[in-house]
Amino acid sequence: MLKLMKYEFRKMRSTLLIMLGSLAALEIGFIVGVGMKKDGMVAVCLTLISILVFVVYAYVLLAGMASYSRELKEKSGYLIFMTPVRSVGVVLSKLLFTMVAALVVTGVFGGVAYLDYRYLISRMDIDPDILQQVNMLLRFGLNANADFMQILRMAMFTVLTVLIEIMFTMCSAYLAITLSATLLQNKKGFLRALISLVLFVALTWAGSWLSQRLFYDRVALDTPFAEMTGVIAWSLLLNAGISALFVGASAWLLDHKVNL
Repeated sequence: MLKLMKYEFRKMRSTLLIMLGSLAALEIGFIVGVGMKKDGMVAVCLTLISILVFVVYAYVLLAGMASYSRELKEKSGYLIFMTPVRSVGVVLSKLLFTMVAALVVTGVFGGVAYLDYRYLISRMDIDPDILQQVNMLLRFGLNANADFMQILRMAMFTVLTVLIEIMFTMCSAYLAITLSATLLQNKKGFLRALISLVLFVALTWAGSWLSQRLFYDRVALDTPFAEMTGVIAWSLLLNAGISALFVGASAWLLDHKVNL
């Protein structure tokens, strides 16, 4: 499976290098702007880096799904499915590489943006009273009685929740794509795409609704940390179980129904 992940990396290597090159160019522009005291250049570069944190994450995920769909649709990936690796290994290698690549690239962009913001803030002469007022407004907007640690725990909970939901969404997308290329391969192009899209939306919505009802509705700002951890653990277990079923179903379809 690791060899297949290396193959996936080679396919996306040029795209990843372009992303990192764009980040390097913007960071150089930021540094030059700071050195030459060009506030406009600094603002533009930092804004673009911040926007790209979300753009590159979405792009890598979509590119991974599009690559899998293209290989099944155009039969260009038939050699992968003929390798001495089980179909479940093929699906897992693609899923894992896509998610890991998206997280790593996003982490690099986010880390650079964070350091740049910290540097700018350290150079600003901000009145402590203003910072205290901002903190009070933030606490009031979320919960009048919330302290900083409660807000931080809630932010961490939200991030982990999003990551779990994305894992489930990716597995749902791969199952819908596999169904489109196997059981629905004799349907007309538009009808096949429509059925796959409806299935993907239905599976994603059902998983999100189930997690919300079973787990996330129980969490608020004043929820103890131990209970938050338990909610995340049970949610991860549920979504991992359903995702495993989707991966297994995709592998079974590739073994028995794909026509390469």
